[in-house]
Amino acid sequence: MINEQNPQIEVAHTREEMLHILESMRLEAYQIEDIHVIAKDPSHFEDVKWDANVKTHEVGNWMDQFKSWFTGESAVTEGIKRFDLTEGQTAYYAHLVEQGVIVLLAEQSTASITT
Repeated sequence: MINEQNPQIEVAHTREEMLHILESMRLEAYQIEDIHVIAKDPSHFEDVKWDANVKTHEVGNWMDQFKSWFTGESAVTEGIKRFDLTEGQTAYYAHLVEQGVIVLLAEQSTASITT
């Protein structure tokens, strides 16, 4: 069942696990353009044949580092903040990403929600 109010968030420890979760999200009727793959290490995205609409996000990059100078937060936390999660979720997933985990976030698009 798709949670229409909150994004579905999964974690992967390997690229193979990430690909398996990505395929599962596709099969659960998430629109591919509504799936975000978040990692600190961009090598997780190399040599992977992505659908052009899957969004990959390297967090902790130079822009996130710049923002962190003003906020006092880690660069990874600044990168996770863009996903509009709760403060607790942001801290939790930032910690995981800092440790090398890949986070997959699937948002229910308003176009695919039926009332």
